[in-house]
Amino acid sequence: MALINTLRKRMGKVVVGFVAFSMFAFILTDLFQSNSVLLGGNDTTIAEIAGKDISYEQFQAKVSELSYIFAINNQREPSSDEIETIRVQAWNALILDYAYKGQYDELGITVTNSEVVDMVQGNNIDPQIKQFFSDPNTGEFSRENVVSFLQQLNSAPAQQRASWLSFEDRLKPNRLVKKYENLLALTNYVTTAEAKSKYEAQGTNMSVDYFYVPFFSVADSLFTVSESEMKSYLSANSEQYQREESRSLNYVVFPIQPSADDSAFVKEEITRLREGLINSQNDSTFANMNSDGLSPFRSISDPGLLPVGLVGAEVGTVTEPTLVGDKYAISKLSDITEGDEAFVKARHILIEMDGNSESAKAEARGKANDIISQLKKGADFAELAAINSADKSNANNGGDLGWFGENGNFVQPFKDAVFAHRGTGLLPNPVETSFGYHIIQIDEPKTKTVYKVATIEKELFESDATLNEIYRQADLLSANSSDAASLAENAKEAGLSVRSASAIGKNDSRVGVLTDARNIVLWLYNEASVNKVSDVKEFDDQYVVAVMTARQPKGTATLAQVENEIRTKVLNEKKAKYIKDKIAGLSAADFEGMKAEYGDKARTGSADLTLNSNSFPSVGFAPEAVGVAFSLDEGEKTAPFETSNGVLVVSATAKSTPEPLDEYVSYKTQVATERQGRKTVIANFPLSFTPVFVSQSLDNAIKEFAEIEDNRYKFF
Repeated sequence: MALINTLRKRMGKVVVGFVAFSMFAFILTDLFQSNSVLLGGNDTTIAEIAGKDISYEQFQAKVSELSYIFAINNQREPSSDEIETIRVQAWNALILDYAYKGQYDELGITVTNSEVVDMVQGNNIDPQIKQFFSDPNTGEFSRENVVSFLQQLNSAPAQQRASWLSFEDRLKPNRLVKKYENLLALTNYVTTAEAKSKYEAQGTNMSVDYFYVPFFSVADSLFTVSESEMKSYLSANSEQYQREESRSLNYVVFPIQPSADDSAFVKEEITRLREGLINSQNDSTFANMNSDGLSPFRSISDPGLLPVGLVGAEVGTVTEPTLVGDKYAISKLSDITEGDEAFVKARHILIEMDGNSESAKAEARGKANDIISQLKKGADFAELAAINSADKSNANNGGDLGWFGENGNFVQPFKDAVFAHRGTGLLPNPVETSFGYHIIQIDEPKTKTVYKVATIEKELFESDATLNEIYRQADLLSANSSDAASLAENAKEAGLSVRSASAIGKNDSRVGVLTDARNIVLWLYNEASVNKVSDVKEFDDQYVVAVMTARQPKGTATLAQVENEIRTKVLNEKKAKYIKDKIAGLSAADFEGMKAEYGDKARTGSADLTLNSNSFPSVGFAPEAVGVAFSLDEGEKTAPFETSNGVLVVSATAKSTPEPLDEYVSYKTQVATERQGRKTVIANFPLSFTPVFVSQSLDNAIKEFAEIEDNRYKFF
């Protein structure tokens, strides 16, 4: 294990790639053995969709197909992160193939080859084709360009032909979904009564008076809540507390970091290289051969980018080793030459104009001239910049702009004034630009000097001894911990923090702060049990020891998981009865009189409501209260009723309904649109620039009827 990490750090991607490929080949050999442990023995079923068993081999074939398309499109193999995305795409493709395809077949929906031709070069061009073959300047689509491209395709390279055929094949899913949606849309009829109801809901208004007592006004200490009461509430309201299958765990992280000895080794190495760089005859070659950095030899025109230690130095100067982040670095000033672009170091104070009038300009110019007068008398530039400059990006930095070149992004009048100045010092007059008036001081004179700099960087790495020691500590914690309590105790003794993560789904890849943590998720769902401590799990830059703390099966949550919420619900039920009983004992009939009798914890007021309202004044989110209010006739008053936040009594003072319309076409359209719901992506293939969209409600319905059993967590 430590060896693999050392190879990863020291030998580069080629060696690691070879090792990884060898291991991958070994694993694949095992996977396709009928008794593979990873495949759950003889059971290679990765899913069941619409009554069809999907084998691991079928899934992998789809992954391979999409990976091939990705490679054609991107001219490279997918990375490990991209493979994860492709697995998701493969899953969605299988749902299309089985859950959706069954619906298409039953209804006789197909996309013929002639339709594909029509989508590419006929009368119903697919939007993607229009996008590809439109003039980027005018946006005009040209069918002739499509035909010309297809005529040349036979003589194109095989890779390009394969890419196009794969793309054409991916035009079909969108067309199939669109046909299916259109067919269902034609069966969706909105009645006049439904449209009228929508119209009245938007236009009906209700004015009410109310009397309200919030739950928080009653002390919790007046009541007791037993466990049996909470269990009864959970049982009676179980549909509100349904949970997907999940796991929870505690875990301890062991960061993989270079030790002091590792750092000393790298520093010793770069110190030796420093002697070589001092005496090298070809700095560029020497730096390229020995540096871990991306820019071993650079030409620097901006003096502000020079490494510390080379500013103002002589040719041949080599800096001392400096630790920057996770690298030791040395730099040598190899040569100084003349370049084409001039650079200068300056600072400024910007005085903005209040408009474009002559008086506004005169006022800003006068203020700028006054500041120049103060500077000439010895005032501090940085202090005046902090007080006066409208350029807040550098006002608190003394107005410092650093080094910038003639080709920089500053407006031209500003650059003209700066680069026309010789030497250093304050420009005698303010410079007008579109931003206002600038007071400019040159800190370093313009220069066209180019610095040739060789830089050698050596990255810190963990030695075998360091990796073995960190792994030993993690392994010791795992071996000495028998459950969650002992893991926490042992971690505390070792000065380590225990972290928690809950509600981890079987297809999740993130666990708490750990990204790409599928190895832990696989352990949770295939090997772990509550209070079982894991062996050491390895990540790129850390080791992890974990313990499962809870297992939530699919179904109703346990009382322990929702106890706080249930306790509050039961408590509020008791408070509601208490408040209602107290209101029943009041003698006053009007709300203000009731408030005087009840006490200052009660609230009264008026409200104007619409049927589209979801909130109620003083109460907050209370759609049920709005519904009750609209059930009243003018002058009618409710009995005390419970909302989620308190007890409410409502009296209707006025109710207005809109006049009937002759027709309700626009409201029919509204209802139909709302029924369609939001769109969701059901497939997004590597070569499909336009994902396959479908209404979310339809997608949910198809997946529900397909009764999908997802076992991917057993394999990935």
